[in-house]
Amino acid sequence: MHVRRNLLAVAAALAVAGIAPASLQACGGSDSSDLGTGSGTTPPTTGPDGGQPATSDGSVLPANDAATPAPPPTPSGCITDVTPGDHTFTCEGFSTDVSIPAACEQPGCGLITELHGDTGTGALMDANTNLKALGKQHGFIVVAPTGSPWPGGPGNTWQSPPAADDENVVKIIQKVAEVFRTDPKKNHLTGFSRGGFVTWRLLCKHADLFASVAPATAGSANGTSNGFTCDGVDIDSCPFDDSPGGKPSVEVPIVFLQGRTDVPVPLGCTSRIREQVIAAWGLGNKSTVDGDANYTHSRWTNANGTVLETFEHSYETEPSGPFGYAKGHCFPGSTMDPFAPQYAVPCKGPNAFTWGEQVISFFEAHPKK
Repeated sequence: MHVRRNLLAVAAALAVAGIAPASLQACGGSDSSDLGTGSGTTPPTTGPDGGQPATSDGSVLPANDAATPAPPPTPSGCITDVTPGDHTFTCEGFSTDVSIPAACEQPGCGLITELHGDTGTGALMDANTNLKALGKQHGFIVVAPTGSPWPGGPGNTWQSPPAADDENVVKIIQKVAEVFRTDPKKNHLTGFSRGGFVTWRLLCKHADLFASVAPATAGSANGTSNGFTCDGVDIDSCPFDDSPGGKPSVEVPIVFLQGRTDVPVPLGCTSRIREQVIAAWGLGNKSTVDGDANYTHSRWTNANGTVLETFEHSYETEPSGPFGYAKGHCFPGSTMDPFAPQYAVPCKGPNAFTWGEQVISFFEAHPKK
């Protein structure tokens, strides 16, 4: 108390002399929000969590221990423009959309790659996930490549091995990560439909590259195991068995979207690969996170802390739209026009969750250990 009265007395004397006692306010603790900012200055704008400062586009600067900012990124290879914003490059022969938040001119941002399904494009994939906009809010560069031409058109697809599409996607990821100096602990992958099958295959072959993955409406190859049959979806996937290259080299957190009435990739196919993951990694601890009559959000874990989460839903495409036949093969929460002529696969609302938001929330929660 004596110290406080002495400080106040000195402050009063300084005020009479016309000197602002800002430093004494800091010492006396009268307003901790001004600590480190000095009198008459504006505190730095912070991110939505009150942490790192935000940039002009709302993206949050990654944590950086350096006393001075790092130099800006340097163009290299197919990445010819490193300025913030949305760009389209030609990488490994694929048209590749890259969204660069202003914050990601500094090293340490995360990286999300999103892969479309048949008849889609990188832009149409993002129209259903909204990951570019979400990436700006959460400090992620988002890469959305467009695959090989879909036979007969319109749109595009991904060719299974021995075609080089899978490995070309990996090369694109590595190039973007190199140029923008992204954090390897925050490198994530998601894909829908055939892009989801690519996600499973890349998890099988390149598990050490990814912190977590989010396949959607994509399952196992044809066959029967663990009480589930996948019949009619003749696409290579990850078998999660002991064959050479048959399962990921390390356990990687997964969040997985399944449609109960999915027609192109039936529930038997998505359930079969779910059970293959559970068996391969010993995910014996199951819990229900949330849900209602139209969806169930479940979680499986093991003693290593590895997690598999699933969103199994009953939502369907707009029945009178061009993809009405696909039924449960859709994006919950997508705001894309359900009557668009190409890749119009939003689930008809109302939906209790939004897939793109669940994906980025899972990615943020699961950096590489």
